[in-house]
Amino acid sequence: MNYNEVVSIGNTYLLPLASELFGLEGYDIQLIPGHDGGRNVVYTCEKEGANAKILRIAFLPDRSREDLLGEVEYIRYLFEHGGSVSDVVSSRKGNLLEEVNHNNHIFFMCLFKKAKGKMLVENHYRYRKGVPITEYYYNCGKVLGKLHHCRKDILLSIVGIVFLINTMPNISIN
Repeated sequence: MNYNEVVSIGNTYLLPLASELFGLEGYDIQLIPGHDGGRNVVYTCEKEGANAKILRIAFLPDRSREDLLGEVEYIRYLFEHGGSVSDVVSSRKGNLLEEVNHNNHIFFMCLFKKAKGKMLVENHYRYRKGVPITEYYYNCGKVLGKLHHCRKDILLSIVGIVFLINTMPNISIN
């Protein structure tokens, strides 16, 4: 299946289903044009008086459900621990990732809060008027450092859990 086929299926089947799953009724949902090598079909979801969101539909078979779920769980973890990432929005079913089977093809959908701010291209590749680009690089470094710190925290938590499991006495229940 290719990008254009997914967009076509999206218009007729996936977007109405995503609206139902994620509570996007009344939102204006617009396709964000793809790029060469893109792995997803992505839409902006906007509604007056509501926070904008980004819908991502993964359609290629190169990533498993566990891979994609691990990704959105990690993004949620980073968000909850102060990482500068967009939060993942749970579906009405309480899931971070929804799996949809249509005509024997599996699609994975997830929704994110839309990040605030502008892309550099929207500002003619200037960070801010009168501010040197070096400040942009400095701030990016600070954000990256915070993300690495969050990653370190989760790794230490996992190591601690594995240690506890491996050192617990065997318990048999009769």
